[in-house]
Amino acid sequence: SFEIEKETYALKPMNCPGHCMLFSHRPRSWRELPLRFADFGVLHRNELSGALSGLTRVRRFEQDDAHIFCTTDQIVHEIRGVLDFLEAIYTVIGFTYELALSTRPAKYMGDLEVWEDAERRLKQALDEFGKPWEVNPG
Repeated sequence: SFEIEKETYALKPMNCPGHCMLFSHRPRSWRELPLRFADFGVLHRNELSGALSGLTRVRRFEQDDAHIFCTTDQIVHEIRGVLDFLEAIYTVIGFTYELALSTRPAKYMGDLEVWEDAERRLKQALDEFGKPWEVNPG
């Protein structure tokens, strides 16, 4: 823990490592895939007093987060399911949205072939969804 402005705080990782730990806490079979995790986790940040104002100056907030663990052959189907869910919910509550595919950054981990295959499958899912989308390079 540490002190900031006479308050004691402790660090908490983002939800991504937590979902990865849930996935890897025991050996998995491909038969369990796809495996989907979602939560509304509490996130914290530290902004100095006066740096931001109003609702942008919060120490604690809730953020929804989700991860899908699947085989490469399941990517298109899973992403289509997410997009269909997004469309259904946003239509009911009257929200609009824009779609973008963020591609491999200049500094990346893993094999280039895996990145290219994943990007190709994500593009396929977006194309099949039928709504406009753009590429967000890197």
